[in-house]
Amino acid sequence: MAQTTMPATTLSSEQKDDKEKAKEKPIQSVEVKGSASNYDPRRDDTASKTVLNHEELTKYGDSNVYEVLKRAPGVTVTGNVIRMRGLGAGYTQILVNGDRPPPGFSLDNLDPDQIERIEIMRAATAEYSMQAIAGTINIVLRKMVSKPQRDLRIGIMNSPQSKFETVGGTWAEKRGNASWFLNGSLFANRNQIDSTSADEFTLPSGDVRQLRESRFRGTGSSHGLALFPRLSWKFDNGDELNLQAGAQAFRSRWNSNWQTRNLVGSFPAPEWMEGNDHTPGSQRMLRGEINWIAKRAGGKLDVALSMERGRNENDSDTLRYTEGRALRLDRDWDTINRTSRYSLRGKFTRSLFDGHALVTGMDASVQTSDETRDRREQLADAPLVHFVEYFQPRITRLAGFVQDEWNVTKQWSVYLGTRWEGVQTDSEGTGLVATTSRNHVLSPVAQTLYKFPGASGRQLRLALTRTYKAPTTNELTARRFESATNTRFSPDSGGNPNLRPELATGIDLGYEHFWAPGALFSVNASRRAITDYIRTRLDLDASGRWVYQPVNDGTAQVRSLETELKLPLKLLTPALDGLDVRASASRNWSRVAAVPGPNNRLDAQTPLSATVGFDYRKGGLSFGSSLAYQKNGWVRISEAQSQRQQARRDLDAYLLWKLDARYQLRLSLANLLRVDNKSDRRYLDAEGLSRQTSFQPGVMRAGLSLEMKL
Repeated sequence: MAQTTMPATTLSSEQKDDKEKAKEKPIQSVEVKGSASNYDPRRDDTASKTVLNHEELTKYGDSNVYEVLKRAPGVTVTGNVIRMRGLGAGYTQILVNGDRPPPGFSLDNLDPDQIERIEIMRAATAEYSMQAIAGTINIVLRKMVSKPQRDLRIGIMNSPQSKFETVGGTWAEKRGNASWFLNGSLFANRNQIDSTSADEFTLPSGDVRQLRESRFRGTGSSHGLALFPRLSWKFDNGDELNLQAGAQAFRSRWNSNWQTRNLVGSFPAPEWMEGNDHTPGSQRMLRGEINWIAKRAGGKLDVALSMERGRNENDSDTLRYTEGRALRLDRDWDTINRTSRYSLRGKFTRSLFDGHALVTGMDASVQTSDETRDRREQLADAPLVHFVEYFQPRITRLAGFVQDEWNVTKQWSVYLGTRWEGVQTDSEGTGLVATTSRNHVLSPVAQTLYKFPGASGRQLRLALTRTYKAPTTNELTARRFESATNTRFSPDSGGNPNLRPELATGIDLGYEHFWAPGALFSVNASRRAITDYIRTRLDLDASGRWVYQPVNDGTAQVRSLETELKLPLKLLTPALDGLDVRASASRNWSRVAAVPGPNNRLDAQTPLSATVGFDYRKGGLSFGSSLAYQKNGWVRISEAQSQRQQARRDLDAYLLWKLDARYQLRLSLANLLRVDNKSDRRYLDAEGLSRQTSFQPGVMRAGLSLEMKL
């Protein structure tokens, strides 16, 4: 991270901010080579980091962060789960401006144009939370003002299943010591999903006892806005005051219907043959922060106080019918969830003797949630059941860190740090025993960067880390979520207040070669040894209902090998000037000790992913294409459960035409191969084999946007 690493060969991002003022005030002499203008965090930071800049984020005209990251090296996206080393579900840490996303914050509704850069960090650093066994993705929102800016963007994306429209703009000014920045967007979308599925139960003899087919159709719409303003004031003594805010709000409506027909046998009562679901909802998030940066005691003090509020309203109407369309279940759940978080963060940065750069700091936050659910449900020939339940979890976090980066020689820098994090989760609710869970982790980390002498551009990296994965609030509480259709594939879920964090000891080794501007080859290998692995166990409870419950269950191991290549083809021949190619590949392995093999991969890990693409620029015309590939296959979740992850090939393309200095037109195409979505799940025990398959056709999406500088 540029904020936390200060290599001998360049300026860190904080040093760049203070460069001019530093000329006026003598400080401890530290040898610096190069300049801020040629600083490259990928090459120069001791902590390994890949940075996607604003131009790369907006290149393909994507509508959200997930579409951007599916093309990033070493990153895969499955649904709305972002994965590094093929792992998601809390193993990959997602941050916004270096902190956990605010309550109610939605990545789905974050326009890529509102992002300054995305930092992909393979190994953890002490400044940020160590809940990053697989790695960290830090989304940095736009906030810098270097010159006046006024622009407007109008876009539309269309497919046979969806239509997305957006209008966004930026207004930035700088006058004297004051500067302000406002980025906002409005969006609306409509979508439709059609899918088919089949459920089958086969006896050990091979005879099919039960077989049914289902058809599903869902239609929905949503609209909303996002605003991110910032006001900055720089004082004559070098101090700086920043006021920033954020707001997201959207409304959505979803209607779905599914119909089932039995082909063989019948399913246990209640035998739902048709279902209707109506789910309107709304969500909003407000955030405010005051940030003070001051020169004190020969260093820099950076303190931020923030407050965040979120509100999520959801109305879920559920109807279930049996044979002959007889209404069997009428359920209406109205849920309101109010969340708030107060945070205090501070750090002190100072350059010390012999090329040392010391950073120390603390984080503290309190997050509360107040959820109320009004439940009305009625089974046929039974009285109406109506009750109101509440759920009130509270999460208190405290962390402190210290890190030192030492420029040992011109070629060798060392980073040492440690971070202590403590989390207390308290929860209470209707019909629940109040629970308290306390966990704390001490996480040392060491990283080093060695640059070969001369101008070869070759360098080696090594990182030793101790990271963890904390249980979620739902995993820690005794609360139970009931499924309207309780089966092995749609069970209830409950928590476990006795869960402990998963702990991981990791090693990363990397080789990088920068032999020309824009040219890069790298290879990285890593290993993670995990203890107190949290496994979700599926059981039948005393009432005969299927229920998921998390438990700590043994150990797991993760290994990865990643390669990346970037090559401007003008290095091969001047005739290919303007044409750049890029490629990356990741091979991942994992093994869960408590689950018998084969295919006992952790968190349904993606075993192989690769990307390849090109960009061409000449005059006012730019175009390019990217192919992202995921090889998956069967994953064994437990001794009885297995699921097949679908292989994917996502081919995207874009064309950017700069009409003049003020206007440019962008055309984007996504899922050109029209890859279908398929799933296959199995449960095998002494009674027989249960299997569920589903299919959703894939479609191509086309987008067009007009971008204007005003």
